[in-house]
Amino acid sequence: MNRILSIDPSGTGTTGIYFRNGKQERFNHYQGKEWQKHYDFIVSLVKVYQPNILLYEHTNFINTKGKDMTSLLKLLGTLEVLPVEKVKSVPVNQVKSLKDKLLKGIRKIDGLEFAKGRGKGWSWKSQRISVHELDAWLVYWLGGKDE
Repeated sequence: MNRILSIDPSGTGTTGIYFRNGKQERFNHYQGKEWQKHYDFIVSLVKVYQPNILLYEHTNFINTKGKDMTSLLKLLGTLEVLPVEKVKSVPVNQVKSLKDKLLKGIRKIDGLEFAKGRGKGWSWKSQRISVHELDAWLVYWLGGKDE
């Protein structure tokens, strides 16, 4: 049985986490401004969950406005060398495209819902999840659900 840790990484904002081991599922996130702390958080999850597959959202888009891309790229590099049997990435444009189709109703995934309004948003099997946790789940759905 595969233990899959799926990550929507951020070097200076919020990193979303989704973990699946058979039917056991967990969502988590880390928020901070230092990419090293995001890395430390991910390492702690690798130690606790002992995944044999690590999935993460990646980008090769460099934006000099707003976000600190250098920190994100450093964090992405560290994910490749974590002590996990298999490391695989999913392009950010695939995640954004799927999320857009879900929001527009073009695509539907059983158990995943979006409700408009204050205090609403995304939920997975009736469990409220953040947009970062959603992205981590979408990375899992795109890159690892068949593993």
